[in-house]
Amino acid sequence: MSGSVKIRLLDYELELLPEKGVYWSQHHALFIADTHFGKEATFRFHNIPVPDGSTAGTLRVITKMVQETSAESLVILGDMFHARSSLSTKTHEQLLEFRQQHPELKIKLVLGNHDRPLGSLPASWEVDVVPVGEFADGLAIGHEPENIPKDVALMLCGHLHPAVRLTSVVDRTSRLPCFWWHKKRLVLPAIGGFTGCSTIQPKPTDGVWVIAEGKVIAYPQRKSKDSNKTSP
Repeated sequence: MSGSVKIRLLDYELELLPEKGVYWSQHHALFIADTHFGKEATFRFHNIPVPDGSTAGTLRVITKMVQETSAESLVILGDMFHARSSLSTKTHEQLLEFRQQHPELKIKLVLGNHDRPLGSLPASWEVDVVPVGEFADGLAIGHEPENIPKDVALMLCGHLHPAVRLTSVVDRTSRLPCFWWHKKRLVLPAIGGFTGCSTIQPKPTDGVWVIAEGKVIAYPQRKSKDSNKTSP
């Protein structure tokens, strides 16, 4: 995909997408985190006026990635929804329309902290809720980075909404969302169109790939000898 970066972490070849997803071609799987569907409905439920359309926008971005990668499965790494009030009639209709557009797509959800109080999802969405643990070939999936299973080589997760602030001698940027490789975890940026981000403080041995102007850019360069190689 245009603007993406292919990386190798340990024995896993992954593609980081500027739309904030990770594609694993070996298993035709697309991973995303923190969609927070219906968050705008929750704000309006509490009489906070916010623009409409973030859920629809996020679904369009996901559709673009599914189509361009030909993914056969979509794995949501937690916080699919923001709160019970997010499950509005409009949100339900938007998710049903998405499912009808992708009838063959397998959708899996690892419950996040925002999802757990919601109960069962509508059967018509055909979303399989799966536990934290191995997805395939020793690669694990989860939501919170601290809940990594034992003896895992690599876990994909979310929850933190990572971002970095880049500075130079002449300028200081706003925070840029990023992918963050840290202690056997690849933390994905939040894909939700109405979500904030948290500034991380990566170590020199971590891997950070920022998203800027439709491109994924490695920054800073890793200094350790293990696990990471990038290719154009």
